Amino acid sequence: MRDSTMKPTVTIGICIRNCEASIKEVVDSILNQNFPHELMEVIFVDDGSEDETLSVLKDYASRMDMQVMIFHSEWRGLGQSRNVVVSNAMGDFIVWVDGDMTLPPDHVRKQVEFMEKNPKVGIAKGKYGILSKAKTITALENKPIRTTVP
Repeated sequence: MRDSTMKPTVTIGICIRNCEASIKEVVDSILNQNFPHELMEVIFVDDGSEDETLSVLKDYASRMDMQVMIFHSEWRGLGQSRNVVVSNAMGDFIVWVDGDMTLPPDHVRKQVEFMEKNPKVGIAKGKYGILSKAKTITALENKPIRTTVP
């Protein structure tokens, strides 16, 4: 478990609504990250799900080996949900993951490495792709990024 005095480097923000069918795959992809788990926190915001998303999430999150926060509210929209993540994030970086996305195992590590090497860059993101086994799940992958810094 994470030492409570250690600041996470990365906050993974997951804003979800009615993702019962995919949330386990999303969480598994976070658990499979090759970035140190003690340097990550995960903030879930369930935006008024009408299925069993929240129940599945609570059960699954209790077994995660990183700091986890779960917020639930009546439906307010993605913007409000993301504001909840930003207001509660302790990480130096926020990685956004949707409820129908999975991350390759090196995603967080590569994003952090890129941002640390490019301190003038404010935002970086991976490329989205559809997984062939489940057309409702997308995968993020890191691709070479071109930046222009003044």
